Amino acid sequence: MSRNIAWGLGSRGFNSVAGVIYLALAARTLGPKSFGEFVLILTYGQMIANFVQFQSWKGVIRYGALHVAADRPDRLERLFGYTGTLDFGSAFVGMLIAAIGAPLIAPLFDWSPHQQLSAALFGAVLLLSTGATPTGMLRLFNRFDLVAYVEAVGPLVRLAGSVIAWMIGAHVNAFLGVWAAAGIGQALAQWIAALLVNRSSIAFGPTPFRQAAQENDGIWRFMVQTNISNSITTFWLQLGTLAVGAFAGAADAGAFRLAQRLARGIVRPVRPVTVALYPELARLVAEEDHAQLRKMAVRATIVAGALALMVVLLTAVAGRDILGLIAGKRFEFAYAFLLLFSIATAIDLAGFAFEPFQDAHGRSWTVLRARLVAAIAYAILLATLVPWLGGTGAAIAAIICSALIFVQLAWATAMVLKKSPAEAAVEEPDRVEKTTVT
Repeated sequence: MSRNIAWGLGSRGFNSVAGVIYLALAARTLGPKSFGEFVLILTYGQMIANFVQFQSWKGVIRYGALHVAADRPDRLERLFGYTGTLDFGSAFVGMLIAAIGAPLIAPLFDWSPHQQLSAALFGAVLLLSTGATPTGMLRLFNRFDLVAYVEAVGPLVRLAGSVIAWMIGAHVNAFLGVWAAAGIGQALAQWIAALLVNRSSIAFGPTPFRQAAQENDGIWRFMVQTNISNSITTFWLQLGTLAVGAFAGAADAGAFRLAQRLARGIVRPVRPVTVALYPELARLVAEEDHAQLRKMAVRATIVAGALALMVVLLTAVAGRDILGLIAGKRFEFAYAFLLLFSIATAIDLAGFAFEPFQDAHGRSWTVLRARLVAAIAYAILLATLVPWLGGTGAAIAAIICSALIFVQLAWATAMVLKKSPAEAAVEEPDRVEKTTVT
């Protein structure tokens, strides 16, 4: 686990540095208004992608760990084919939504026909660059080193393309093209790496698809719930950007997204810990080692809480300087957004272990329910606060919703930790039957 975290930290560290650089180049090249237009089109495509795409890597790890423990490579083949089919099927559905939705929402942002076409095309390309299943395969086979390499492809393409765009003074469409090319390049790298290290083939087709659904008890429910949960997580964040753009204009939307991105970038290196933690938790659940589960969850939460406090203090002291250094003086007005987002991000960081803990126990509905409550609250808060306070209102709403999720998942995790090993095993709702392990 330590080795996997080290690979993840190296990858995220590089990606974070590259992300700050190409974001700075885009902001400095385009300026507040054009950068805001770029952000709105980017957010539109990402929102659709996050809404329709499954979190297939979670399904691969959740059920693949059990098949590995049972030494059933045939079931692994069908599992990979099942999740891969869902990935590409959802991508085509999303492409249709992107094409139909662009002209419908165009009046909210004063998009011209050219901008509508850009939004539809960018969304379509982004949806086709799905790499959830191969990423899950690499993590299942403990190849976090390859995950680090392939995840660097996208940032490298964005970084190189942004430098060229900055040098020639390119416009919005050039940056959209760079982001689309980065997505395609990274997806190809993920699939190539997964196919090279895969210990078995991938079984596509109607028959293997049906068999996989039968062999992995509750997989469809698990996939839908984790997809909706992730979609809600990203949807209410992206919805805030679009709401600010609709009520306050493109410049404020760009500043809002910039502050949001920087706040999340501060804690982005912690993400590999979550990714590495989930497979370990899944293995411990499969092995019914509940004592070690308790120990890992408690220690992770204590460390995360300390890091969360440091994030807020750092942003409060140096936030304005960070904005000026990265995006220039023209974006220093986003400091209030950045400070508020750092608080929301700190709350998310403090509870980072709760979601993989619940997923590893097959309690995806618990995570989904927490995010549904927060999403409903966020929509209400946006409708109330954004017309009055603009981007500040959306950032305050994000803090409230992060707190709602934290409290719900903390309570649910505490309830599982209080149970005896026998009770915890009995009450795991989506657990594959023990016969598949033994």
